[in-house]
Amino acid sequence: MLRTFTLIFVLAAGSAMAAEPQGLVTAPDAVLCLTSHNVDTASFGRITSQERLRGLGCMRSPAGVPATLLSGSDGVGVWSVRFRPEGISGGITLWGRPSAFTLPDGTPLKSLRAEN
Repeated sequence: MLRTFTLIFVLAAGSAMAAEPQGLVTAPDAVLCLTSHNVDTASFGRITSQERLRGLGCMRSPAGVPATLLSGSDGVGVWSVRFRPEGISGGITLWGRPSAFTLPDGTPLKSLRAEN
């Protein structure tokens, strides 16, 4: 099922460029969407149904899937990433909250806003 959903994303998504790509991986239960405007609804709406998430153009990813930061900074806002699940060469551009990602070693990302 995830493979089919990912394939739909590949067909619907465009490519994005990054000045300084940063390697990340998905955190447990990361919510990722095709467009940035559905991320808050999908992430904060406590939506648990995979069908409802799909209806928003979103998905819940397992932990540890590689991603590259394309745009976004300092742990706030909505980030654009190149999501690279196994079997999808080149990956797909998706959007998610900074809390949906960790560093490759599993270290949680720090929000600069929280440090102020």
